[in-house]
Amino acid sequence: MSKESIFYGGQAVIGGVLINSPKGWSLAVQDSSGEIKRHFEERTPLVKRNSFFSAPFIRGVVALVDSLIVGYKGLDLSDKIVYGQQDKESVISSLFNYLLLISILFLFITGPRLLIDLFDLTEVFKGLSEGLLRGGILFLYIYLLGKTEDAQELFQYHGAEHMTIAAFEKEEDLSIETIKKYPKEHMRCGTSFLFLIIIISLITLPFVPTLGVIGTLLTRVLHILLTSMISYEILKLNFKFEGSIFSKIFGIPGIWVQKYTTKEPTNNQIRVAQVSMANAIFFSIEDGKFLFDRILDETTEVNNG
Repeated sequence: MSKESIFYGGQAVIGGVLINSPKGWSLAVQDSSGEIKRHFEERTPLVKRNSFFSAPFIRGVVALVDSLIVGYKGLDLSDKIVYGQQDKESVISSLFNYLLLISILFLFITGPRLLIDLFDLTEVFKGLSEGLLRGGILFLYIYLLGKTEDAQELFQYHGAEHMTIAAFEKEEDLSIETIKKYPKEHMRCGTSFLFLIIIISLITLPFVPTLGVIGTLLTRVLHILLTSMISYEILKLNFKFEGSIFSKIFGIPGIWVQKYTTKEPTNNQIRVAQVSMANAIFFSIEDGKFLFDRILDETTEVNNG
């Protein structure tokens, strides 16, 4: 297997792990009875669909949108597998939930700057304070979320995902004992991307003034898109020069954050990640169909929809 074929990422979902591959996304989830269900959906990543989407800086936003789309699909299917089909949500309830989400995002994006404007500070200190406050709110949310029982399990699957991908990238077999040799933190985790966005925001926000409530909202949304573009390009360089001083400067802080957002998984959770990875390879690599028959034969394939 060549290094060129290694293009896998993933995320933890409810009761399992989602793995992205060049050909689509794979999901493995343990249902309430303990059975592992798996699913694969063919899908070409947005950044590979045309030259515009893959252009430098543009690809950062496109990759972010792509991960949100696939992540939502994976979470929705994992929820159905773990909790079963539930009654369809009413239109009023759906509308209320969307409005609540929009309100929270609005407060998160504009609230810090509008609060900072109450103090007599220079534009530079306002920008720095805004970035620090927004970053603090985000990490406080992650910290409080991590105290819940469901999040503890999610963080364990997060660790299992990293360990399994690391074993694959080193071209080792995907036995549980082999996977357990690898750390639960991974340099290519989206946590590093999040950390970079916060750092770049601290550098650039002093140059973005307050323009009223609507103006502040619009400029901050555009600012998030811009920082996402820059952060993605830095991550690309980070992976290219892995092990270099450049890589350590921008990658190590993300590893520190993962000390909290990942937990040591159980053998059973590693098994779920193993199935998701094997399922992704099975449908993505020609000779992959003969590598993991035993692993996949012990699970059940499900459809989405």
